[in-house]
Amino acid sequence: MSVTNEMRALVLKGKGDLHEELRAIPKPAVGEMLVRVAYCGICGSDLHAYHGLQPSLTFPCVMGHEIVGNIVEICGDSDLAIGDAVVIDPSFRCGSCVQCTSGKENICENLRVLGVHCDGGFAEYCLCGIDMAHRVPTGLALDVAAFGEPMSIAVHAASRMLGDKRDKVVIIGAGPIGLALLLYLRPLFKTVQVVEMLENRREVAAALGADQVLHPLEIAIDSFADVVFDAVSNSHTARFAERVVARGGEVIVVGLSDANTGFSLLTILKKELRVSGTRMTTRADFIEALEYLKTLDSELVRRIITHTYHLDAALEGFALAEKHPESSIKILIKGQGEAR
Repeated sequence: MSVTNEMRALVLKGKGDLHEELRAIPKPAVGEMLVRVAYCGICGSDLHAYHGLQPSLTFPCVMGHEIVGNIVEICGDSDLAIGDAVVIDPSFRCGSCVQCTSGKENICENLRVLGVHCDGGFAEYCLCGIDMAHRVPTGLALDVAAFGEPMSIAVHAASRMLGDKRDKVVIIGAGPIGLALLLYLRPLFKTVQVVEMLENRREVAAALGADQVLHPLEIAIDSFADVVFDAVSNSHTARFAERVVARGGEVIVVGLSDANTGFSLLTILKKELRVSGTRMTTRADFIEALEYLKTLDSELVRRIITHTYHLDAALEGFALAEKHPESSIKILIKGQGEAR
């Protein structure tokens, strides 16, 4: 693969100030690799950052953390080779803090994330640590592999379940993470119910195998859920989760919430609930997510990936994601990496 000196990148220069520009292609330091981006997904957290709601982000920044591409250069030892297709786990973990050494590297005390603390994948090329790159499983198409990071979030969220009762689960929200949870939790529960306001997302949830798909206004509590996953996390969904979770059940907060959103302590006490948070993912979760994706029908995953825009039209993709969730779910930005 030939590499020129410049690349196109989508740069967030300030709140609401997103532009394409030419930048020098970064050079990997020891322990890093350079990846030519094939696809990078637009995440809800990217939209938060666009609106200035990501306090950890420093302007200017190239966002994007759902990355798949091909290795161009490796600076250090690796089992991977130039040209290999890889999915990038976007987390830089220190490996030495109390959390990392106790197996909780997803909440590393020095955690840094591609596309937030440093430049990410909305560009033709990006850097990552050698240990952050995972080979795309044989037979997995690159656009589907781009869903590896959202699926890893679902895998980690599911690992937060402590109870062993698996009769009914309710997933609030059928965005990309909610739908990833649906795909992962389907084999684990007798009944999977999805609650979603938007019709297009309810249709996809039904196609992906949810036993029940309901608008919030249609919900009738005839049986309470053993586990509720809140993939939206606002004041309305917090109240809703409190209503539908069974006594002794658990609520797992997955969506990025406002700091003032909270649960009623009295409800937690009276129902004796377990309320858990979930953040990012571990290496083991990421590997499991890729292997799980390989077992799924690719066309099911492509029901979630509703649109793909080339990098030179990425601003259109952002506008669609922000203004028209009723007609889009997961939007990919296509770079210049090799398709297969």
